[in-house]
This record gives sequence, C-alpha cells and structure tokens, in this order.
Amino acid sequence: MTFIAEGNKKCRGLTRDCRAVSEVMGAVLMIAIVVLAFSAVALTVFSDEGSMDPPHTPHTNLRENINTSEDTVQIFHNGGEEIDLKYIKIILEVDGERAEFDMSDFEVFDPERNNIITDGVFALGDCIVIDPSSKINIEHGDVVDFYFVHTESSQVIQKTKLWIKGKEFPEWITPHTFPGGTAYDSYTEKPLDTELVDKINGKSTSSHIPKDKLMYENFTFAIDTEELEIPESTLFTNITLKIVCTRHDNSRITMKPEIYNGSQWTQLAPPISFDGSNNYVEEDYPITEYVKTTTELENLEVRILADGHAGDNADKTFHVDFVGIHLEY
Repeated sequence: MTFIAEGNKKCRGLTRDCRAVSEVMGAVLMIAIVVLAFSAVALTVFSDEGSMDPPHTPHTNLRENINTSEDTVQIFHNGGEEIDLKYIKIILEVDGERAEFDMSDFEVFDPERNNIITDGVFALGDCIVIDPSSKINIEHGDVVDFYFVHTESSQVIQKTKLWIKGKEFPEWITPHTFPGGTAYDSYTEKPLDTELVDKINGKSTSSHIPKDKLMYENFTFAIDTEELEIPESTLFTNITLKIVCTRHDNSRITMKPEIYNGSQWTQLAPPISFDGSNNYVEEDYPITEYVKTTTELENLEVRILADGHAGDNADKTFHVDFVGIHLEY
C-alpha cells in the first residue's frame, strides 16, 4: 500500500510538469506566429510597391525675373529634373496680399521663346510666363515673395524675393557721381576736387603726410537710393569698394582704408603699401558684410589714413587716383 501511494505522488508530480511545458511551448508558438504576421505586413507596406512610399520631389534649378517691359513674371528652368506642369503651383505675395497660379494661369515657352510648349512638361530651357495682373497688383518698387510649389510632394522647391529693379546705374559709383559727394584733406582741412577720384586716368589727389602725425583723406558718396530707384527693403548681394593709389617719390608709405556705414567705422585689409618697387596699388575690398541696407549705403564714407614716421627733412605725400563702389542686388 505504501508503495502504491508513493508511486501516485510521483505520477502526479510528473503530470504537473508536463502541463507546464506544454503551456510554455504554446506561448512561444503564438509569439512566433504574431512576429511572422507583422513582418509580412511590414514587408508589404514598406516595399517599393507599397502605398506608403512618399512622392518624389524634383531637384530642379530655377531662375526668376520680373519683365518690366511686359509686366510679367518669368520662371526659367536652368537644369535638373523635368516637372509635370499639373503639379506646379506658383504663389506671389505682396504686402500681405496673396495669389496662386497653376498651369491654367500661365504659358510655357521653348528656349528660343518662339513656341508655346504643349507636352505638359517643364524641361531644361523652358520659360513659364505669368501675367499676375488678373489676381494681384504689383507696382513699381514692390518686393514680391515668390514660392514655387510642387503639389504632388507638397514641397516648396524655391522661395525667393523679386522686385522691379530701378534704372541702370553706373558700374562704379564715386564721390563725384552725386552732387552731395565730397572729398576732404585733414592735413590742410580743405575740400578736394571729387573729379580727381572719379576715373582711373592719372589724375589724383595729393596730400602731405607730416612727421609723427595721423592724417587722412575722407570721401562721402551721398548716394541717393530713391534716384537710383532701389527699393527701401533691398538687401545687397555684393558691394565692392575699389581704391587706386599712386606714389610719385621713393618714400615708403602704408595707408589704412576704413569705411563708415552710419553707425561705426571699420578698418579694411589689406593696407595699401608702397615699398621700394611699386608706384601703383589697386585694391578691391568686399564690404557687403558692413553695408547691407539702403540706409547704410546712403551713409557710406571712406577714409584713407596715413601715419608719418620720417625724418624732419622727409616730404611724404600720397595720391588717390580712384575711389568707387560697385553695387549688385
């Protein structure tokens, strides 16, 4: 009897262990099935054939322009991928007023601007021409916010500012260009003739450099941005200052140019130096970093400093042949 009871206890224990193993294996199999199912779904969704693949955004180079003779906005395809015209939306915004244009609002011309494109594709060399007057009023001097949108991918391909540029201005603007421009010699405390620095032609100012004393020639441009028809909100892309100096003796001279933008003076590098071999120095200084707005341009001054370190009998002079700035915006 005792033997049988002990055997029953062992059987019951073994039976309980088997049930535990069966439950664990069942859970493992269920997890494996779920993982495989999700893997199959993910493979379908994220494969190249899946519906979650986002639309392609074209990589295209564009150039925009306002044609003042026709009062139209032009967009040129300068390279990159072609774009289906039905996915193009162009947005123009002026002073908070906004207008949208699609392919029903514009025409597309070939590179020679002779024929209208009818194949439905904006390709290399093509030009989109928009007459915005039916939807928005753009007046002379207005700054236009421009957006080129690819609607299929909901991406802005290009965002920029457009404006009707003012009349053409000289390649170089000098202190002689505008009536208010001046030139001044600090040693004599007298004005200089601005015409002497208007052209690179051999005519130049002449200023004495005294011993152990800092002196300078100062030039104001008095640029009238309204007369040049430059919009007030313009941010310049390039302003270059050119200075040409000459030497008429054998003295060693080093001069330091500075500019003033209405709020501070900034020294420019490199200095203008004459050693024993050169009698002519021409330097171009990019100054867009310091003169960015129309207000700073209107207040622009240039100062060329020289410091005399010579013996009592030395007679140093320096000569400025040209001072001018080149503008781009």
